[in-house]
Amino acid sequence: METDRDSILRNVSSLARPIVDEAGFEWVEMELAGRQGSFVLRLLIDKPGGVTIDDCVAINRELSSLLDQEDPIPSRYTLEVSSPGLDRPFKTERDYRKAVGKRVKVVTVDDDGGQVTRIGWLEGIEDGTVEIVCGDVKHRISVASIRKAHRELDHGWENG
Repeated sequence: METDRDSILRNVSSLARPIVDEAGFEWVEMELAGRQGSFVLRLLIDKPGGVTIDDCVAINRELSSLLDQEDPIPSRYTLEVSSPGLDRPFKTERDYRKAVGKRVKVVTVDDDGGQVTRIGWLEGIEDGTVEIVCGDVKHRISVASIRKAHRELDHGWENG
């Protein structure tokens, strides 16, 4: 059953997606946090080469103006437009593909239910399986078995 929050997000998304698409950005995620009267509407956008503050300001202004006209949120809210950031969790195979050649952190669960964390270099993704090199060891991990994954800072002194 759709909640009020789901309905608001669906309506706002239908207004916001064309703005994001026409400006040449990738829609990453939208969430509505908080509670009625003090909602925070967060929109994450991305583009090759990264998103600048000016990009966020431009999308915020255009979307804010449209939301003021259409009024799809029945109470006070704050609109935040930002880039997903380096530590954004991977949600799609596309996220993994964009990180090929980069240092990543991957968390899986072993057969006993224990958490296994690997930090290494993402060599590739094919047929739902990622290849990560940690030191001298190459791991092939099913994307379906991954609980969390994101880019990891490369400090230059670590060896995987």
